[in-house]
Amino acid sequence: MINILLVTHGDFGKELLKSSELIIGKIEDAESISFHHGESFEELLSQVETTVDKLSKGDLIVFTDMYGGSPYNAVVRTMKNRNFYHITGINFPLFIDIAVSRDSYTMEEVAEKIIKNGKKSIVFVNEKFSTD
Repeated sequence: MINILLVTHGDFGKELLKSSELIIGKIEDAESISFHHGESFEELLSQVETTVDKLSKGDLIVFTDMYGGSPYNAVVRTMKNRNFYHITGINFPLFIDIAVSRDSYTMEEVAEKIIKNGKKSIVFVNEKFSTD
């Protein structure tokens, strides 16, 4: 089983977990860290390091919400001397896809699947259904 950690601005990760569980049921071995206004980067970094160390007893993929933000930067700093995958730009369809298939794939396959399916999960609906 691949463990999952979501590190996001506000409660995005926590709500992503809750919303996903409405569709696919309880998601085991998944946690979320929320970064709120007024919290220091050092507090976030400490939380990320502690949780990564706890979840790294197995395979681990850490998702962040956006490239370059504080959650992303905390995870990048935590990557030193630790072995886990970090993917940024997580969204609802991607998360559900990974949560249900993570038992069936290796870490490398999951990473490839996320990148491939991520491009498919964003659709300009007006263009898709326009008729000329």
